This record gives sequence, C-alpha cells and structure tokens, in this order.
Amino acid sequence: MSFVAFFGVALGLRATSVTPPSFTELVGEADAIARVTVTSVESRWVDTAQAHVIKTFVTFSVDHVLKGAPANPLTLEFLGGTVGADAMRVAGMPQFQTGQHEIVFVQGNGVQFCPLVRFGHGRYHVRTDARSKRSFVTRNNGAPLAAPADVQLPAEDAAATASAASADTAITPEQFESAIAAQVAHQTK
Repeated sequence: MSFVAFFGVALGLRATSVTPPSFTELVGEADAIARVTVTSVESRWVDTAQAHVIKTFVTFSVDHVLKGAPANPLTLEFLGGTVGADAMRVAGMPQFQTGQHEIVFVQGNGVQFCPLVRFGHGRYHVRTDARSKRSFVTRNNGAPLAAPADVQLPAEDAAATASAASADTAITPEQFESAIAAQVAHQTK
C-alpha cells in the first residue's frame, strides 16, 4: 500500500502543474471530442508495465460526436480509485458519477494516467438550472463557462469567474458544441 500512496502523491504533484490550454489547443490536442452520459464507474486492480495499480474505468454513452470516432459505449481509463479497503488517489483527478452529462476532450486513452486533454481541462459538465431549466456548461471545478476562450483560465482562477458567469449567462452546450465544430473544421482545412 505504501507504493500506491507514494505513486499517487508523485502523480498528484505532476497533475497540479498542468498548463491550461487555449481553446484552439484544447480542440487540436484531442483525439476525440464528444457529448456523453456516464453509464458506469468501476475501479479495479490492474497490472501495468510499471506496477500493480488501481484504475477507474468510466463508461459513457456517446450522445454526440464532435471530433474523431470514439467507440459507443466509450470507456476511459483513469489512474486511481478505490477497491475494497485499498485506495489510490491522484490529486485533482476528475471524478465521475453515473448519470452525469459531460463534454469530454479525450487524449491518449489507455496510455496516459488521465485520458483527458491536460487533465481536468478536458472535461466540461452539462448542467441544468433548476429554476430556469436552462442547460449550461461548467468547467471541471463547477465554475460556469462564459465563453469558449475561458477554457484557458487556470482552474484556481475559474472560481473567480463564477461570479461573472452564472447559470443564466454561461454558454449553453449547443453554443459550446458549435464553437468546437467550427474549430475542428478550421483545423482540418
């Protein structure tokens, strides 16, 4: 267990130094981009070339493909998780729950310890405001996304933008998807 804890701490330190991508980089670095719904989350022990580790396998139903050709269902492998009494934590690793709606920017699934572009910068929640019933997009940390360009804000600064963007003014999933599709088209020219 001490190896698992040390390994997780080492990766956690690496994870906190991720440089936020620009919107152009976020789209360009992704192997696949899709609007998805989480259908299952399962952690288990896995033997890798480096060690015996815990990985969490998150399976999604693909609702809308924006780039690439992801499998449907799509299963992503994340380092860390809990199996029985054993836990391995990677600081800042995105956590998923069944039923969540997301827009994911996938990169290096099965190769990288986090299969999202630049860690949590490759995951956006699709939420619905209880009062207005309006759907909107938030960043991995829950801060509403006001515009595609705001993906480049560091995660710690994104909370400060939450006061500027609320559920009423945050970008809708359709607006975000439209901007992604335009950027994909521009990059493939």
